[in-house]
Amino acid sequence: QAFMILCDWLLILSHLDSNNNEETAGLLGYLPNTPLQEKLFSFIQEHVFMDEEEDKKDLTEEGKDETCKLDDLHKKRHLLAAYCKLIVYNVVEMTAAAEVYKYYVKTYSDFGDIIKETLSKTRYNNKIRSAKTLILCLQQVRLRLKQEARGSYGSCIHKLARRFSLTFGWDQVKSRESIAMIHKEGIEFAFQGATGVDGKCLPPNLSFLLIISEFSNKLLKPDKR
Repeated sequence: QAFMILCDWLLILSHLDSNNNEETAGLLGYLPNTPLQEKLFSFIQEHVFMDEEEDKKDLTEEGKDETCKLDDLHKKRHLLAAYCKLIVYNVVEMTAAAEVYKYYVKTYSDFGDIIKETLSKTRYNNKIRSAKTLILCLQQVRLRLKQEARGSYGSCIHKLARRFSLTFGWDQVKSRESIAMIHKEGIEFAFQGATGVDGKCLPPNLSFLLIISEFSNKLLKPDKR
């Protein structure tokens, strides 16, 4: 309840007009700074995006019936929707959405519609920033899986990139700026860490080119070069 009230309060504050109103201007100081934004997502991560194994363990131990499971899911959806609304209305940084997007495939059946709507709304607000948030998400997933040395990370991240690609539809002109930005940012990331010019040392993230290739069928011919 406290989390929901906080989200509502922050949303109200973000819509206040501070012009010629000292009291309102003072309230705007309560808009979330970076530490608070981090705490907001930490709450979501802990109470919404629980690890599936832990979730199943809790359900088994407590012997919850189907009704309780649905009630729990309903509460989680409300929490996530409240947080995503803060992202959509620019109360928290749009880049915060990258942390939510990581769970798009894994939690698709439970929260896929909420995450997809968030993606759609942020894209409507700002195509370029939204595209950069998508590529940031993929970069973070790539680095995390690489750090964990998972042998099957390729399949996981390709599924996520493919799902992101599908959200652009088939109107290449409408999504031109976003798709071009994803390729630009992705290529720059893929060649980070390159040393020397003799071609003997490959950039550590070179295989990221395969990940952004999931978007390449939506790239217009004039933009390919």
